[in-house]
Amino acid sequence: MNLVDDPSAAIQKILGPYIRPREEVAQIRRILALHLDSCLKEASVTAPLALVESSEVKLSTARGLHREYLEALSANRKARDQHDAYCQDANRPGHEPASSSIAPAPGHNQLQAHLETLSLHKRQEKLQVIEKHLGQLRQKPAAAQDFLDPNEIFKHSRSLPEIPNEIVNAISLDQTASSTQLEELLDQLEKHVLQAKMILKREEQLLEQVKSRSSARAENISGSAKFEALNTTRNELISWIETELGKASGEGPSEDDQRGQHNRGLADQTRRMDEQLASIKWKYAKYLEARKALLQLASQQATPDIKPPPANPKLQAAPTVPPPAAPFTHLLSPYLKELLALAREQKGLITQKPHLNTAISKQLKENCQGLDHLAEESQLIPRHPMPGASRRKQTFGDTVSGSEGLDPLSRVKPWVFAADSAKISTLEAVAEKIEEGQIALESSMRTIGEIDQLLGRKPPPPDGLEQAGQALKDDIWLTEGQPAGKAAMLRKHADRKGSVTRPSEDVWDMLDGKLGLLRADDDQI
Repeated sequence: MNLVDDPSAAIQKILGPYIRPREEVAQIRRILALHLDSCLKEASVTAPLALVESSEVKLSTARGLHREYLEALSANRKARDQHDAYCQDANRPGHEPASSSIAPAPGHNQLQAHLETLSLHKRQEKLQVIEKHLGQLRQKPAAAQDFLDPNEIFKHSRSLPEIPNEIVNAISLDQTASSTQLEELLDQLEKHVLQAKMILKREEQLLEQVKSRSSARAENISGSAKFEALNTTRNELISWIETELGKASGEGPSEDDQRGQHNRGLADQTRRMDEQLASIKWKYAKYLEARKALLQLASQQATPDIKPPPANPKLQAAPTVPPPAAPFTHLLSPYLKELLALAREQKGLITQKPHLNTAISKQLKENCQGLDHLAEESQLIPRHPMPGASRRKQTFGDTVSGSEGLDPLSRVKPWVFAADSAKISTLEAVAEKIEEGQIALESSMRTIGEIDQLLGRKPPPPDGLEQAGQALKDDIWLTEGQPAGKAAMLRKHADRKGSVTRPSEDVWDMLDGKLGLLRADDDQI
């Protein structure tokens, strides 16, 4: 469709640069309003920006951003004028297009009629659907007028049971009870109590008189007399019980008496319940007041109590009402915070305690199982059993009942005792072996000494004279710092010590060593 055939498209193309979306227009208006407010400072823009004057604005004096704003304002005004003119021309009854080249399309009226027909068809379909569903709703049971009628609802239901007469009478008695009746009941109760006390005192006096008059003692009464007295008492008691049972079976209490007793019991019960409820309500009210006061004290901050001096000392001298106590909330607030922190910490510890107990018991169970398994496979514990501890296998009943418990100490004690016993036995065996070795070493040394004596070997010097002499000879540092004469004397003393003769210790030392010289002398002769 060309622009010539469709005048609305031509108008839209002309107005395209000036038409903006609603959000963008609102954003531009906000920006302009903020800019104007910043320029006007104290003044405010009361009129909307769209309602500007239609007069011409001279742009010769404007500069910068102000000039751009005025240009945009004039362009907006021109576009609005053109739009108004086009609207007036379109709404005019005998309107004809300005240019002869633009002519209405031949099928324009048919298209409009077709669109209207489609919209009417859609509306008809919607109405038909609504009518259909309304008809379905009218057919439902809930559409009936007597659907929510209580008489129809509870028509086939069972009737409620009647209230018993006892409850009605008890309620009426409770409602009609007055303070005068309560006072009368209290007076009667006090009278009965006094009568019971007087009767008790009288019986005690009679008992004392009978005891004082009776000359026979319990120690002097024989067994036959006691037996006869007990038998007589038993017979009298049996006869009294039989007479009372006969009276009870012959003359039973009337229904009115039973009903009255029942009503009195119900009245007493309701009165006690009311008293208990009243006490509970009073305690709960006191609890709420204390809680509110505590929360108020915790929420208040510590404020110093500064009071202005009294204007008239005479009025202060004679106060009619005692002055209120100084607030002590600022003294309690730090302690309350600490108490709350301690309460939270204690709560955390309480919640953590079961977890720790569970973990510890689980670890103890695992350790005990491991110790039992090692004890079954160990060869050390059977060799060195602990005295007084009879080990037996744990049965399924002991495991289920948990009679032995998780006691790792009782499982570790056999290991400690076995280790100590093994250590002691090992030390004893080592000591025995060492003693045997020492005995063998002494015997071998004795044998070696005898062999050396037979072979004529000289044992090492007992006093270590040779080592001392050699040490004196070799010690150049000892003779280096001494004079020549003294050093010579030291060397001679060492030689003298080395040449000391030792006594003969074997059989060969008895022989003279100069036998060869005697033979040589004989040859010379």
